[in-house]
Amino acid sequence: MLEVEGVAKQFLLGRRSLWDKLTRRRLKHVRAVWEATFRVRGGETLVVLGESGCGKTTLGRLIVGLERPDSGRIAVSGDPVRPVRERGSKRGRLQMVFQDPGSSIDPFMKVRDVVAEPLTGSDLSQEAKGKKILEVIASVGLDQSLLDRRASELSGGQRQRVSVARAIISDPEVIVLDEPTSSIDVSIQAQVLNLLVDLQKLNGYAYLLITHDPNVARFMADSVAVMYLGKIVESGAAEKVLSQPKHPYTQALLASAPKLGKTSISEVVKGEPTSLIDLPPGCPYAPRCPHVMEVCRKREPPAYEVEGVSVECFLYDKGVMAQQAKSSLD
Repeated sequence: MLEVEGVAKQFLLGRRSLWDKLTRRRLKHVRAVWEATFRVRGGETLVVLGESGCGKTTLGRLIVGLERPDSGRIAVSGDPVRPVRERGSKRGRLQMVFQDPGSSIDPFMKVRDVVAEPLTGSDLSQEAKGKKILEVIASVGLDQSLLDRRASELSGGQRQRVSVARAIISDPEVIVLDEPTSSIDVSIQAQVLNLLVDLQKLNGYAYLLITHDPNVARFMADSVAVMYLGKIVESGAAEKVLSQPKHPYTQALLASAPKLGKTSISEVVKGEPTSLIDLPPGCPYAPRCPHVMEVCRKREPPAYEVEGVSVECFLYDKGVMAQQAKSSLD
């Protein structure tokens, strides 16, 4: 249902002045997403897992058409995804649930108007719209008495359910979920995740769920793509990636899952991520990797297929490892 092939996005650092244009001075760019490739079928969930700043949210915005990719292809059911403003009647096929419902919903709008936003410009009658609003409000577990309240009068959990209702009212095929539980109380996070699972089973949505929490990935994922500095470094079926991680970064990320004694990746991985502005040659994880080799600092590793999982790491190149072993003996 969702196809992403070789998608890349860079952002210009600062603004290009007239002098820059006249002198053709090259400005620096931030590499947000680089050559992302994957597929998500209807009724399945792909979890994009990684630290803050790795490019996950930019990838989600590219998929729904809020950003235009520099290169690559994004398609839903074979149709190329166009920017939101150019999409016309097909605008509702892709929807996004944002991380913070407090900033993605106008606090002064009534709930019924928030939920009905994706139906603007549709051919539905007012009666049909009203019926559909009642249906989706009930499906996300909210009482219809909340429809005439302003969004600012709701709790965080209720606002996030309203966000979900707004996303599903247009009968989308693909929904991007950007950290859907990170801004709400822990006590109701499980309720929202269970709601998303139930809605997917009922309607067959394809989910792309963005998170930094391996525990959310374990609960939701059919497949997992691990991102580091804009690149997908490991991807495959969830049970394989999460139970037997191959890439050193994936291993560190899973070891940092919230639990007693360890609460952040900084306690597991030494050093800070490399700057996205001036990426050095070689593997972007090399400066933090405990298994770094000389070849890692010279060129980026290709993708290797290891036990059904795609992993970008020279540890799985037999030729490189044989040469490394020979050098050690010498």
